[in-house]
Amino acid sequence: MTAEVSESMSIEAGKEELPFYTSWRGLGGWKPTSVGGVEFDKQLDRLSLWVEDWDHDKRCNILEGIMSRSGYNQIQFLWTVTQPALHRDFMYTARKEFPKLSFNPVSTHQTRKTKEKAKRMFRKQEFHRVQSAYMRHVDEAKEACRERELPNFDLLNIINREKNKTHVADKVDKSQNPSKSMPYLPQISNTEYQRKQELIEQSVGLNAVQGQRSSWEVIRSAPPTLSDDELMSTANTSPFIEMPIRRHMQDCQQSKAVPEIIQTNTAQPPNQSMSRKTKKALYIKIGDNKSPGKLPEVISDVPPEAWKVFHWYEDEWSDVQRNEFLHKFLLKLDPRQHYFISSYLAVKQYRDFLEFLPIHLSLKILSHLSPSQLVKVSMVSKTWYNLANHNDLWKVKCQQVKIEIPLPRDPVWKKVYKDNIKVRHNWLTGRCNMIECKGHSKNVLSLAFDKRRMASGSSDSSIKIWDLRTGNQLSSLRGHTKGVWCLNFFTRNLLLSGSYDSTIKIWNLKQATTVRTIIGHDGPVWCLCRRGNTVISGSQDKTAKVWDIRRCLLQRTLTGHNAAVFSIDMDEEGKIAVTGSADRSVRIWDVETGTFKKIIWVSQTTSIMSVSYSHGYIACCYGETICLYQAEGGKLIKTFNEHQKRVECVQLKITNKDRRRGILISAGQDGLVKYWEINQNKSSQTFEGHGDKSVTCLRFDELRIASASHDHKIRLWDFSA
Repeated sequence: MTAEVSESMSIEAGKEELPFYTSWRGLGGWKPTSVGGVEFDKQLDRLSLWVEDWDHDKRCNILEGIMSRSGYNQIQFLWTVTQPALHRDFMYTARKEFPKLSFNPVSTHQTRKTKEKAKRMFRKQEFHRVQSAYMRHVDEAKEACRERELPNFDLLNIINREKNKTHVADKVDKSQNPSKSMPYLPQISNTEYQRKQELIEQSVGLNAVQGQRSSWEVIRSAPPTLSDDELMSTANTSPFIEMPIRRHMQDCQQSKAVPEIIQTNTAQPPNQSMSRKTKKALYIKIGDNKSPGKLPEVISDVPPEAWKVFHWYEDEWSDVQRNEFLHKFLLKLDPRQHYFISSYLAVKQYRDFLEFLPIHLSLKILSHLSPSQLVKVSMVSKTWYNLANHNDLWKVKCQQVKIEIPLPRDPVWKKVYKDNIKVRHNWLTGRCNMIECKGHSKNVLSLAFDKRRMASGSSDSSIKIWDLRTGNQLSSLRGHTKGVWCLNFFTRNLLLSGSYDSTIKIWNLKQATTVRTIIGHDGPVWCLCRRGNTVISGSQDKTAKVWDIRRCLLQRTLTGHNAAVFSIDMDEEGKIAVTGSADRSVRIWDVETGTFKKIIWVSQTTSIMSVSYSHGYIACCYGETICLYQAEGGKLIKTFNEHQKRVECVQLKITNKDRRRGILISAGQDGLVKYWEINQNKSSQTFEGHGDKSVTCLRFDELRIASASHDHKIRLWDFSA
């Protein structure tokens, strides 16, 4: 008992004399680690012996198995510890030690942001940067950590040795020759020099017998048990020391006996003592081999003892023990395995989950993002760019908003959404491109346009066709004997016109000729309105006539006004007509029966110059005032007063009937064109393009406003530019 006590006291005293010695894998027979007990220490000791026999490829495969079985705490620990492995200084040093690996840093979102910041700081990219490795899968990370074959340098080593011998011999000859005036140097024999040179080469791992062995391999080949003096001397030279093993492992190492492992091969299943989860991880399916009674093939790219490590790590060790094991295991690895861990975790951490999902699930996830977020998402990678710009995804976004622009035949929905936002912003800010059309010799009285062309009628009794995009004149039509006061496109190649000569003409635009001339009014035709095949015309003869334009047949005459009918409009279905007259009233008609449903006395003294109907609301003007009425009940909602002279024309478009939102465009004899939001009291924009000349008519759609004036010109305000 006295001897045992004295021995323990001497051990404790020895421990106090070694302050540098950390609680790092077995303490050579001292007390066990505080986290696992004796059994855990035994397992770590066995693992330490196995690591010595594993080459780089086996270590990487075992590390992959360990990381696949790790939880969040272990992954976080490994990622934090291996971060220095991504530093450029580590890359340069590791390349010298292991020239068979490139050690390129893994490209991540953070590294790309750093690179962009460096480009902004250095204009011409006058900085050195190691080329990054772009990895998307784990297999790419494993391939990057695979050692390449280098050319044989044995002949070069022999030549270098011969040169060193010759160089040393020359130095000895010169030192022995007293005739040359050189400072005195101590003489070193050739044998002594070679012996020292070999010692140096052995210490750095460049011995010819060892080939390309690195200093890491020399360190790992140190004897497993060291004395206290050897521990002190080794710790002062390198932090990567060989730890002493416990007494219960000494005999095992001397006899080269393999510790307890699972005796398995490629044809037998693993030990039955393992958990079901561990067994499942030991197998991989080859192809579609699902025949009953046939066991899958066991993974054979790791040594047999590795399965024992997996079993300990997953089934026996606690979370604290796993962290302790990883902490000690990392110190046994060299930079090649550190680089593999950092690359593997970088691929796992920045793994593109959208790439591995079915496309409909990826689009479903992205559909919950806002359009601005989708634009940011598209800058992540090429895969995310393609998904964020998918046509079906932006079709859903377009269905969630009000599209106010005309749709093309095969719409690209992202462009539609973008153009819709752009046009809406231009309308609110008044940003537009103005195009001026010149060609008439007298006052321009009427306008009409479709998606590509615009038609204008003038007091010079001519009709001109213009290109909406460029403002160039396409053709000129002549046939009326007096001024043309109203126009309307019937089809792509047919145009309707009403004139002061009391006639309505149908024109063939391809041939620039008159197809039909309709005579039915007893006075000038002031206005035309069409819905489908139904056309209503208003005249100086105090009537409005309903025509079937396909057969040029008069269906019925709307009578009731006491003065000329200056303006007509219809609802979207063509069942209700609204007329404004010089008798100061607005009448609402049933088109099918020809009877008026309601009369609204708008003004007490002045004629109604223009009316416009949209989704149950009526806009009309008299004098300098614009009025907004509700069609059902004839209730006055709002008046607009900003024009300084008589308002000649108005056009209304309701965008939201329930919230009473819409757009109103007006123009008058003061030469101004005003844009209104009907829920506001002031105009949003005012356009001055005709000077002080009276604006006689205007038209607008989702992209532009067109106005005609007494200055013989037409102006287009294009908001799509």
